[in-house]
Amino acid sequence: MKIDDNLFLQNKPDEKKPAGNSNLGKDDFLKLLITELQNQDPTQPMDDKEFISQMATFSSLEQTQNMSEAINKFVKNQSQNLLSSQSDMIGKQITWEKSSTDADGKNSTDKVENTVAGITLKDGEIKYVTDKGDLVDPGQIDSIWDEDKKKAMT
Repeated sequence: MKIDDNLFLQNKPDEKKPAGNSNLGKDDFLKLLITELQNQDPTQPMDDKEFISQMATFSSLEQTQNMSEAINKFVKNQSQNLLSSQSDMIGKQITWEKSSTDADGKNSTDKVENTVAGITLKDGEIKYVTDKGDLVDPGQIDSIWDEDKKKAMT
């Protein structure tokens, strides 16, 4: 009897890994555990301590995933709260430092006075949109005032 060469391990074709997530999730872990239980030797069942350890690992994995989902929801809500908490800036006058580069490649910084026309949140960072269309980082602002109150004081 001759053994087919294709059955040798070194001749086995490379199996392509399925596209997608390469991390094991809780469903994968549970499938592995069930398969292990189904295929165990009935004369030598799994040790109780080992089984309890695997169940604890499964429980820990599930709790970690639940916590990760909760943190992601919390961060999303915080970002939305941050944006809405800044809405009182709309209509305020701001003085800020605007950096620019001239044709000769020289950098300069000018004090600019604009009205905040809107607020944007991108990648977790707040930017004020001025009436001239500039995006201003809050760290660039030197002063903030209400234009109507400023006129009343003068």
